[in-house]
Amino acid sequence: MLLILLILGCNPRSERKLQLNEKPYFDIAGYFSKEAERLQTKEPLIKKVVNKNNDPEERQIQLENWKNEFELFISSDINKPDWLTSYAIDSSAQKTSYSAKDPKLRTKNIQIYRNKKGQIEKIAIQNSDKNWLYHSSEKLIYYTDSFYKIEKMQSICLIGTNKYSVEGLIKK
Repeated sequence: MLLILLILGCNPRSERKLQLNEKPYFDIAGYFSKEAERLQTKEPLIKKVVNKNNDPEERQIQLENWKNEFELFISSDINKPDWLTSYAIDSSAQKTSYSAKDPKLRTKNIQIYRNKKGQIEKIAIQNSDKNWLYHSSEKLIYYTDSFYKIEKMQSICLIGTNKYSVEGLIKK
């Protein structure tokens, strides 16, 4: 009987499963998926400005697919099993920051700002990739229910540099 209890109590699979199911960092992917669903239902009017290499275009639209609009935010998720200890956390009552410990990680920094009630007001994300052929950087900002901005720069050897930005003012 004691042997059976020892075997069941030391099952490494259940320990590993528990660690993989827990999210050590804020769930960026889950948050923006829920925001996409909520805004999809709400159907707000957006004043959207898209700018490519200083050539802006502005439109008033209702987005058909918020999940696509938030794809860069969602792909900045840092809750991967291999990254359980890859980010330093600095937290206060109204701000939590996650900073990459390894410069090779794509998502360099995430900052989450909360109001006095603990509700998320703003999320700012910095991503970048670099190798001998390609360099890319992204700055993503989201103010809950009011504004989002995506700034992206891509520099490809022999092709050149392109700068993009998308700003969306969410009208109530």
